[in-house]
Amino acid sequence: MRRENALLSAREPHKTILPVRLEKEDGENPGCRQKGWLGEKEVEAVQCSNPATPAHGRISRVDGTTFSHSIVYSCMEGFFLTGSPTRQCLANGTWSGTPPNCTMITCGDPGIPANGLRFGDDITVGQNATFMCQPGYVMIGPDNTVTRTCTSNGTWSGTMPACQVVTCPTPPPIPNGLLEGSVLEWGTSVSYSCLPGYELSFPAVLTCTGNGTWSGDLPQCLPKFCGDPGTPAKGRREGRSFIFKSEVMFSCNAPYILVGSTTRMCQEDGTWSGSQPRCIEPMRTTCENPGTPEHGFMNYTSGFKVGSRVDFQCQQGNLLQGSTTRLCLPDLTWTGIQPTCIPHSCKQPRSPANADVMGLDLPSYGYTLVYTCQPGYFLSGGSEHRVCRSDGSWTGKVPVCRVPDNVFAPDFIWKGSYDYKGQKQPMTLTVTSFNATTGKVNVTLTDSSMEFLLSGVYKRQEARLMLLLYQMRALAHSSLSRITDETWAMDGFVSAEPEGGSYVFQGLIQGKDYGQFGLQRLGLSVRENITLTEPESNGSTNSSSVAVAILVPFFALIFAGLGFYLYKQRKTDKAQYTGCSVHENNNGQATFENPMYNTNTKAAEGKVVRFDPNLNTICTMV
Repeated sequence: MRRENALLSAREPHKTILPVRLEKEDGENPGCRQKGWLGEKEVEAVQCSNPATPAHGRISRVDGTTFSHSIVYSCMEGFFLTGSPTRQCLANGTWSGTPPNCTMITCGDPGIPANGLRFGDDITVGQNATFMCQPGYVMIGPDNTVTRTCTSNGTWSGTMPACQVVTCPTPPPIPNGLLEGSVLEWGTSVSYSCLPGYELSFPAVLTCTGNGTWSGDLPQCLPKFCGDPGTPAKGRREGRSFIFKSEVMFSCNAPYILVGSTTRMCQEDGTWSGSQPRCIEPMRTTCENPGTPEHGFMNYTSGFKVGSRVDFQCQQGNLLQGSTTRLCLPDLTWTGIQPTCIPHSCKQPRSPANADVMGLDLPSYGYTLVYTCQPGYFLSGGSEHRVCRSDGSWTGKVPVCRVPDNVFAPDFIWKGSYDYKGQKQPMTLTVTSFNATTGKVNVTLTDSSMEFLLSGVYKRQEARLMLLLYQMRALAHSSLSRITDETWAMDGFVSAEPEGGSYVFQGLIQGKDYGQFGLQRLGLSVRENITLTEPESNGSTNSSSVAVAILVPFFALIFAGLGFYLYKQRKTDKAQYTGCSVHENNNGQATFENPMYNTNTKAAEGKVVRFDPNLNTICTMV
């Protein structure tokens, strides 16, 4: 029997039209007959095959798998569907379209906050990423950690956290101390310093830690300790506290008198103010013998009177350490440091004047002498340090300490006195010009009756100046009869005061009835600070206004200079003297002495002249 396929549609009321299959029988075409279909067989609906399920997906709704029925796809949680979610069974037994795909949902890289950390790298749905800050940083907000979750819509829950640096609170203050450092962030450090007069109990450094607290201990600022100043022999001391701002007072047992500072205060640098006092006999007017160092020499020409100078040297095979030159001060103490002579194989170098010497045995250099010029002097030549060679010789050259080249700079005023017929006469010397190249100096010297114009050449290496008279004139109500020698001149030497605050020019006047002179440099002349203006050409200048314009600043400068001078005098320690031939003077005198020019006395008999530059009182120590 021959078999053919045919597709027919059978309709019934309220029935779904399905495709059916009829078969020919005995070579006859199927057809509708009176009592039915010719050759009618069983009718079957077209069935579609399994539509298949995509990976990570499922068929969420099925109407059926026969013709015209449809199915709906969906994806599992964490996946999203791409393609058509619906397919229909076709008449040919296949499904429409193509199967969809289920793709995994991801939220993308959530990132890492600045100065932060992230834990968790899975960026799929339902996975968490936890954030926290690196050490030294803290999360902005109430929590120390933040967790974000990848949601089904492909985004992260919450917001990205932020980290800020840990800051520590301002460290507490300490009494009499200062905080050094203003950055208070993690990892930074601060320290403390003390106000003048105080010192740290230990060098403290505080460091800001990651938890916002300071590491390290808090120091204290303790007052500086000056040490026991001692008690002078034959004297007493009041005061037992030796810390900053403490005062001690000294006195002497009768009949001794105190020389030096009666009161000393512990200063901010840990030293005592003033000078250590001594108790001396009432009639004593000279410094004590400083003593000759062992294996050394002491040279002096004018004894140990105020202003006298002693020089020290060492014997062969010994090196000097200490001061090469010392001066006797008005308080009957010596400047500098008493030298010692240290045995050494090196040859003895020549000792410079006005210098302090210190010996150091430096491992990498050898035995070294370090030179320091005394106050008021500067190193004008030679070497600051000299090293002993293997053959016993020294490197470098002998240092030279001398007063500055411009000690006679223009417009400086020098005040003092000179001897005339055994009487002290006040005088003022003003430098009018100075040539730094040639050393030529022009000065004007005035006393109560005369004015001298002098000129000379300053010899720097010797600190010596000889001034020759080239013109003079008598002031009102005086005459020139005092000057009878045409070779009248002033010959002297310049030296620095012990503290280096000023300079002294002292020597001998070459002229009949004249003797020693002494001058102290005080400051600039008044005229340097006054500017005179030219009168107007119309002649209408008021003479009184000009006078006022000139005199007011003139007198103001005079009083200012006088006040400064008196202040300087008050700051200088004064010795109490009772051997004044006229009466005791305690108004702050400068001391000048030049026995080398006194040809009428021996060294041991040389007088020390103490005078006030304003010459209110003249005293001669005998």
